[in-house]
Amino acid sequence: MERPVPDLEGLAAIVAVDARAEGLPISWVSPGFELLTGYGAAEVVGRNANLLQGPDTDPRSISILSEAIAAGRDAYVTLLNYRADGTPFWNEVAIAPERDASGTLVRWLGTQRDVTDRMRVHARLHELAYFDTLTGLANRSALHDELRSAMHRARVHETEIALLQIDVDDFRRVNEQWGHQAGDALLRVVADRLRSVVRPQDLLARQGGDEFALLLKDLPVGEGERVAKELAARILAAVRDAPHVVGDLRLEVRVSLGIGLYRQGTTTTSADLLHDADVAVESAKSAGKDTVRVHRAVSGEAVLVPDDAFDPAAAGGALGAILAAGGVVAVYQPIVDLATGETLGYEALARGPEGSPLHRPDRLFAAAAAAGRTVELDWACRLAAVRGALEAGLGRTASLFINCEPAAIGAPCPPEHVALWERAQRELDLVLEITERAVTARPADLVRVVGDARGSGHGVALDDVGADVRSLALLPLVQPDIVKLDLSLVQDRPSTDQAAIVSAVAAEHERTGAQILAEGIENDDHVAVARSLGATLGQGWNFGRPGPLQPPLPTARVRRHTVTAPELPGTTPFAVVEAVRDTAEATKRLLLPMSHHLEHRALRIGEGAVILSAFQEARHFTKATVGRYEALARRSSLVAAFGVGLSEEPVHGVRGARIEADDPLAGEWSVIVLGPHFAGALVARDLGDVDRPDSDRRFVFATVYDRDLVIAAARTLLSRIAPRELASLKD
Repeated sequence: MERPVPDLEGLAAIVAVDARAEGLPISWVSPGFELLTGYGAAEVVGRNANLLQGPDTDPRSISILSEAIAAGRDAYVTLLNYRADGTPFWNEVAIAPERDASGTLVRWLGTQRDVTDRMRVHARLHELAYFDTLTGLANRSALHDELRSAMHRARVHETEIALLQIDVDDFRRVNEQWGHQAGDALLRVVADRLRSVVRPQDLLARQGGDEFALLLKDLPVGEGERVAKELAARILAAVRDAPHVVGDLRLEVRVSLGIGLYRQGTTTTSADLLHDADVAVESAKSAGKDTVRVHRAVSGEAVLVPDDAFDPAAAGGALGAILAAGGVVAVYQPIVDLATGETLGYEALARGPEGSPLHRPDRLFAAAAAAGRTVELDWACRLAAVRGALEAGLGRTASLFINCEPAAIGAPCPPEHVALWERAQRELDLVLEITERAVTARPADLVRVVGDARGSGHGVALDDVGADVRSLALLPLVQPDIVKLDLSLVQDRPSTDQAAIVSAVAAEHERTGAQILAEGIENDDHVAVARSLGATLGQGWNFGRPGPLQPPLPTARVRRHTVTAPELPGTTPFAVVEAVRDTAEATKRLLLPMSHHLEHRALRIGEGAVILSAFQEARHFTKATVGRYEALARRSSLVAAFGVGLSEEPVHGVRGARIEADDPLAGEWSVIVLGPHFAGALVARDLGDVDRPDSDRRFVFATVYDRDLVIAAARTLLSRIAPRELASLKD
């Protein structure tokens, strides 16, 4: 009689491994192991358990197990293994060390449990969560997730994005005249037409109803609008090409398209891009349907413009005249205490001459970026801000928030205006506003500027927190006195992303005492939302529009009581840690799993992570390492790698600096990871072995998870990163 096939789901297997033998061979397996894997005991005893691994086994899971074995501790992972016949299966693996009476590790015990069916269920749930069941296209959730990732890659790799909103014209009439079944069938036909013309690297999604979207990712700088328009024309032609056959019906269908663009140098967020495409498609419908409209966003202030609109490159002469005449002026928007409504300070905002094409700040800074005069304009804005405040008699009775462009971080004040700037520093309560772009563009300059500002008694505010997940990772590196929440957190519908941002900001507030300021407050409902987010300060039209300073001026200012990490001696990560922590000795073979574990933690953190690593020499930045750091650069906020012979950008998207052979950092191996809720570092100094294989080289090392100590170690590397020049525009 034929034996029944056993149900392997949930089946447990036990493996014993000899911890004292070289290569960690299997010494015994249970009958369940034989059933689960298809291997007989005689086939596996004496061999390493990695015989179960295959081409799709996740190396990160293997790294977790390797690190646990090196440290002699328990571990648990879920990974893909392979049976004797080559069939892949998912299993939960747990390992635990077994010691004798003297404490010597003698055996490893491992358990495996088949969870393949459960993983299939998870995969199906993922499919339901991220795919539209009617058309088989990606759905709204998938689009939003991919858009956030695409925005991050675009900032890291300096590319462009276009989002096409595609609405079926007069779709309601189909439902009303022929019924919803016909409407559903038509949507499937339209989806097929769209599939026929889009590029394989782009994401086509159905957002709901008659709304589709096409995300064009990783476009070369300057090519976004051209590629989007070409695809829009192909879509219009494909939809018009022939009647849409729905059962016995032959329907003439048209679509309207709206294009939103993300360009380098703008502060457009994923939410902005979705909004821009929506505005553009509504304009296309208003223009008679069956057409395309483009919505261009410049530095977050998005306006629908015709193709022959403002050209920054042609405005250089007008900008030069404004700068020469001192034509930049400042207007001031109140910052208030949300509990009392009392004004505690102002943010200074720049404007060009009234009636000029460059009156708007986005155009002003676009022209400066095109002319290479961003630093000059930024200082003109700062000087206009403090001049107006001094003339109005603001003094130190209220705080004055001044923006600083990333490209201007670290640039000295023009000599002819030093006296005015020094007076302002003495007589005004200044708060320097910076954005995450400043941290990623010029981190070394930023460390110095923030230190100088605090040394002079000035405050530091991190702006637009929440507009980009990267800003969360940078909170600990800046340790701002004031965290300014982006207006989208106040004005948009609550989401899980918002909850994560609020959690990270609240944690920073608890650690350092940083004040939380909410921007974009336009009504009482926004006030309530801002307070629920933990904000005690507010800014927006609800409290006053930007304008000149008017008496009576405030008599109180923003309180600052941020607790910053202590300054520790040392110019390298190991030197900082060695001064306050005990160290131990280990070989490279034992330290590698620890470094891989930290890299894995950075991947799990995602866009909120900063990872800074030192590799001694370029030869240690191997092909495998390049692959790992390319993946980290795609998913993390800031990734840097240092070593003698490594360039200022050793891998696309990875920052660095040139290190000389006599630099103390050349003798160190470090991996530092920072996230909103995690901080960890491995720091090690090479003992100089020359008569050993590379994997047996010895290091003195320490692992650190104390946040302040990790931040101090990170700053020694942050201060070395070579600056990156960015095209820069201001709100």
